[in-house]
Amino acid sequence: MKTRIKEFRARYNLTQAELAEKVGVRRETIVFLEKGKYNPSLKLAHDIAVVLNSKIDELFIFEDEEEK
Repeated sequence: MKTRIKEFRARYNLTQAELAEKVGVRRETIVFLEKGKYNPSLKLAHDIAVVLNSKIDELFIFEDEEEK
């Protein structure tokens, strides 16, 4: 899975720590999400989308195994 969290965070001048605080997770969780090393729960994906004023499918790009 790829994410555009970093790109959207930059639009709002949010640090990883600030975004993490707003959605109730640790900064490391945001780091792992941005690197594609962690799949968020639907609730977390929703919360991040709300904070970044976007839609879940704008932030998270799910790939089929064949597309990798």
